[in-house]
Amino acid sequence: MSLQLVAGPTSLEKLETAIGRMQQKHGFCRIDSDKPAFPAGLSVLLLTEDPQRNLEVLDACVILPEALKPVIGMITRWVAGPDFAPALMAQYGVPRAPAVVFLRDGAFVGVLNGIRDWGEYQSEVARLLNGPVQPKPIGIAIRVEASQGACV
Repeated sequence: MSLQLVAGPTSLEKLETAIGRMQQKHGFCRIDSDKPAFPAGLSVLLLTEDPQRNLEVLDACVILPEALKPVIGMITRWVAGPDFAPALMAQYGVPRAPAVVFLRDGAFVGVLNGIRDWGEYQSEVARLLNGPVQPKPIGIAIRVEASQGACV
């Protein structure tokens, strides 16, 4: 009898699984460009990175969909994997992932960095969803699409 050792999933494979769950179970659209076109209305964008660098990234993939449940029909939900997140982090002035960028009609509203306790997370999400548009970080060029349907 021989024992065969098999490597477990890598941190990036775990992230891909988490992003896939966000798409299938919670209706998130995956960003496939470093210059995405966001639809009119409210949008939320989760920026990720390799969870080996920051385990909070996997936590954010679970917590954000739960925090957004009360407003699920009022917003479009987006997630950027580590392939496009660095460019978007630079574009929005985000120092580290995980971060949630809030947009209204493609205009920057604010950002929520890191993981917080549940009550604080929910109140910050509500504050940002209802907050005014803020000045864009330098160098942002965002296109706004009219469709509110499925992933653009």
